[in-house]
Amino acid sequence: MSQTIQAVDKNICTGCGACRNICPVNAITMASDKEGFLCPEINKDLCTECGLCYNKCPAVNEDIYANNAEPHVYAAYAPDEIRMKSSSGGMFTVIAEHIIDMGGSVAGVRWDENFKAVFDLVSSKDGLASMRGSKYVQSDTKLIYREIKKLLLDDKKVLFVGTPCQVAGLRHFLGKDYDGLFAVDILCHGSPSPKSFEEFLKSVVKSRIGVDDISQIESIEFRNKERHGWGHSLLIKLKNGMEYDKVRNSASWYNSFLNILNCRRSCGQCRYNKLPRQGDITLGDFWGIENIMPDSDYKKGVSVVTINNEKGQRLFDEISDKLTFKRESNIDDAKKSNWNLVGSSKSHKFRKDFFELLDMYDDFDKTTEYALKRKFDIGYIGWWYGENYGSILTNFALHQYLKSLNKRVLMIEWPLRNKPTGAVPNTMARRLAAKYYDVSIRRTFDELKNLNWFCDSFVVGSDQLWNYWCAKEVDYFYFLDFVDDSKKKISYATSFGHDKFPAPDWYMKNTAFHIGRFDYVSVREKEGVDICRDQFNVKAVRNIDPVFICDKQEYITLAQQSKLTHENKYIFAYILNPTPEKRQALLNIAEKTGLDIKIVLDGQMNKEANRAMMNMDEKIIVPNEIEDWLSLIYNCDYVLTDSYHGLCFSIIFEKQFSCIANISRGLSRFTTLLEDIGLSDRMVFDPKESVSLSDIMIDYDVVRPGLEKEISRSKEWLNNAVNSNKPCKASTYDMLMEKLREVEQKIKDLKTGK
Repeated sequence: MSQTIQAVDKNICTGCGACRNICPVNAITMASDKEGFLCPEINKDLCTECGLCYNKCPAVNEDIYANNAEPHVYAAYAPDEIRMKSSSGGMFTVIAEHIIDMGGSVAGVRWDENFKAVFDLVSSKDGLASMRGSKYVQSDTKLIYREIKKLLLDDKKVLFVGTPCQVAGLRHFLGKDYDGLFAVDILCHGSPSPKSFEEFLKSVVKSRIGVDDISQIESIEFRNKERHGWGHSLLIKLKNGMEYDKVRNSASWYNSFLNILNCRRSCGQCRYNKLPRQGDITLGDFWGIENIMPDSDYKKGVSVVTINNEKGQRLFDEISDKLTFKRESNIDDAKKSNWNLVGSSKSHKFRKDFFELLDMYDDFDKTTEYALKRKFDIGYIGWWYGENYGSILTNFALHQYLKSLNKRVLMIEWPLRNKPTGAVPNTMARRLAAKYYDVSIRRTFDELKNLNWFCDSFVVGSDQLWNYWCAKEVDYFYFLDFVDDSKKKISYATSFGHDKFPAPDWYMKNTAFHIGRFDYVSVREKEGVDICRDQFNVKAVRNIDPVFICDKQEYITLAQQSKLTHENKYIFAYILNPTPEKRQALLNIAEKTGLDIKIVLDGQMNKEANRAMMNMDEKIIVPNEIEDWLSLIYNCDYVLTDSYHGLCFSIIFEKQFSCIANISRGLSRFTTLLEDIGLSDRMVFDPKESVSLSDIMIDYDVVRPGLEKEISRSKEWLNNAVNSNKPCKASTYDMLMEKLREVEQKIKDLKTGK
């Protein structure tokens, strides 16, 4: 069986279209992938598995056409009438008109009616106008190679002008050189995604007239010399007379393209931006020519021209008398002027981020800025890195929900007194983080302020972050003391862990000040509302734990990734504080229901003591991944737990369960949740009573409305908090903190002798 184009690594596919053009049964089409790049797709009903597509693919086959490794180099430009309409020195027009004068045709790129860059063939000089000028987006070759071959077989002359990979695609398709074919490759910085260009155009139109309707565009012109001279600019004219007219760094399209944020994967490892080149002639901008040939009229544009073989030399000699300026240079100067003559552009390290953000935001400027500067909508403070199963999933849930609101989230870790040392531990929490999160580098207390540069707002996640005994270990980090007042500060369902905040007066006063700086405060328990009001004079609302606002399918997807198998029906016992009474209750429920037993204990504390207390080693499972923990509860038939999050996920997965009250783990959160949804009778203080609960079935049709009401209310609160506007205005606190940092820095400089 012959290999087909599907065997080609998508990371090296250039989208040149050779496979589509060569297919004898038209089984191949070029379809947009997730990033908007054209990739081959095979109709298996039509495919005969002849292997031509694979055998003609330039990405996996050796170059079939050898050029000079040390080409002649020229600086050149056309008369001003042509040059002012061209991107650089006007060489394309001079060569193309020469081919047409000889009765030939020109294959080049134009805009179609939807401003897609597509190849076309023209045989008149009038048709060259649409092909002139740069189109900084990947073009569609369509079936242009087939059309070119027909002309060549009729002994017609054809000029093909494209990127090096497109020239390579044409040569592999043809399989041999034709005397009538003249190929010109352009110095290519990379091929941007057509999808990203479309999103950019929509963003431009929307900013001008309020709707993202590309049909309102009249024309697009890169590098208009009459307005901005020889350089990078972008002029978009709308049908209503409005314009988008910006130069290089002020245009987000250039910021994404020139930084290789939005270019094809293969562009970052291009095999064609090298010597020898693909074309008979190579054309590009001779940047820096003013330093090499200061007597040239360089301000209107100068082309760098490399002559790559004898055919290219003959063609260049034939058009030389039509040039205003032509002077031989050398390969070293040409390399300095345009590195892509000999080397590939490197994909930006945040390229993946760019395409993720492109799907999140409808603002292209924001997409580019946030990708380039690694900016985030939200800086998230929570125990996402802890080894507590409940904490891991609490933070996962809130992260995933915030992402569902099209917010980019940076997960921030608790600070250190000194620079971090040693490797980051390889834990299940961090393995989950590597799959799903953008994670901040570990910072010291002094460096926390820098997070204001990267995050528009900050969210303190749920869990017992405001438990005094936890919070005091990191000063006022969990109360966002490092965050400027110009940044929005939100607490979602944060817990104090107790019915009081037992801090000394000095810590209490500072805490009250910092909580008072929050724009939105919500807590998880009723007692939390009282603490905010009575101890800190802050109005707070109570919201449901984040695990409930996350789409349940997120958990199911995780659970299905577990490698654990579940052959028999079983009770899932998630016990954080084992006692002989809890052990006996578990055995009694198992005997009563006829179910097997699977036990998970606390993942963090008292591991050996807890195992000894349960005294059922053969039933104890230690999950390797959070996916395993979820799989155990998702696939069980009954739950016995003294864990708050064991309770939460029993409800989420609508399991029959018995909950044993756990005062040492913060009873308020249990009672608040169960009262809200009418399941207070499912929690007992005496483990013996949990056995009788196994006879009483929970009717989730009754539970669901109350739970959904709490979820809906909490989502509405969070959505409003996250999406509300806050004026970017510094406060007295911000100014004082800035002065304090300046003083601290001066003291450090004096101590170090700077």
